[in-house]
Amino acid sequence: MRPRAVFFDLDDTLIDRAGAFARYVEGLIERHPAAFPPLHRAEQLARIHAWDQRGAADRASFCLRVTAAFPALGFTPEALWEDMSSRLPRLVGPDEGVCEWMGSLTARQSVAVVSNGSGRVQRTKLAQARLTELLPDVFLSGEVGAAKPDPRLFQAALARVGRAPGEVLHVGDDPERDIAGAARLGLATCWVSHGREWPRELPPPTFTVERITTRVQDIAGVLARWT
Repeated sequence: MRPRAVFFDLDDTLIDRAGAFARYVEGLIERHPAAFPPLHRAEQLARIHAWDQRGAADRASFCLRVTAAFPALGFTPEALWEDMSSRLPRLVGPDEGVCEWMGSLTARQSVAVVSNGSGRVQRTKLAQARLTELLPDVFLSGEVGAAKPDPRLFQAALARVGRAPGEVLHVGDDPERDIAGAARLGLATCWVSHGREWPRELPPPTFTVERITTRVQDIAGVLARWT
């Protein structure tokens, strides 16, 4: 059976959140050069990216670590989060291939965004990526009140599309939150690996693609061959 509905995570699935984060950090250094001495800048950048964990790190803990490590920023953890959450979403750009493909996909079947994050941040990213009108069904943890892998977020989307879990494919980049969380409910899954190895302690996804942005043909192929 082909999927009757497809759910997509947002960050590093439909959009290049990693690229936006890198641009945010570069801008932070440009705005606060005294906090990042040039001699150690490469090491400092690597630490910040490691602490971020591709967006998976707890935001409060991440901001606390950064402000403690770089006091010359002059930010409290709360101020850093406000700066990041207001600036980073506007650094997301559209992927023309994703937009074109999504337009054809939504004409054939139900599609929804199922993502952790606040409405303010994630809806700004959708708008910057030119996906708002293409994807009106959006289920965000900050609005639903449950975060992946909590089944309630997936269940809210399932109720909206009116499909059983076995009729739905969920696509995302986080092994636990996206893939294991969806699989526990009986959804088929597609992991967006970004070149990473799958964690051996978790049951494998149904499908794997390396990325969607700039490589939309790979996920299109998954949907075309799923029977």
